[in-house]
Amino acid sequence: MTISAYPVAYAERSAEEYADAENGDSIQAITVYIGNKHTLVPRSVESHNTHEWTFFVRPSRTDIIEEVHIHLHPTFHQSHIVRTRPPYAVQRLGWGVFPMLADIILKAGYSWVSSDAVDSPDGAPKGMLRLEWMLDFTSFDATGAMGRCRLKVKSDRDWNDGETARDRRELERVVRQYERDGIYEPDLAS
Repeated sequence: MTISAYPVAYAERSAEEYADAENGDSIQAITVYIGNKHTLVPRSVESHNTHEWTFFVRPSRTDIIEEVHIHLHPTFHQSHIVRTRPPYAVQRLGWGVFPMLADIILKAGYSWVSSDAVDSPDGAPKGMLRLEWMLDFTSFDATGAMGRCRLKVKSDRDWNDGETARDRRELERVVRQYERDGIYEPDLAS
């Protein structure tokens, strides 16, 4: 990007970078991809559902995400889905489009730098950010679509604080969950 081609955008980004430098390393930008994949399926006699779709939220930093709450249309059985680890996605069969909502909740010690952020369900200030996505069955030869959000996160703790006791407990919790789901098998050779 050249300064002469986009002077306003350049000035805004320079001001943001300066403000971030003033705050030290406590603020970092992450990228969140949000969107859906789509496949047209043959219509059956008993169902009008002809669209198989997968809605997804893909943050560039999964280590700071506590969970993602996905809100489907209320007509879906189990319209509120919570994902506690990647992939933050849900796959369904349906007949039409509707807006999808995703609440991205940060781990303790992190907060969103956004006026749209709200306190998380556990009371962490600005710990939850809601994103909205309209299912898309027409873009890219009807295979789905994706958007990209560049968002800022503030840390109350050091971004590179190493393996703290809380981080070890979190890792142990994730490993136990993977073992229960049959996804993780420890490397017995090591």
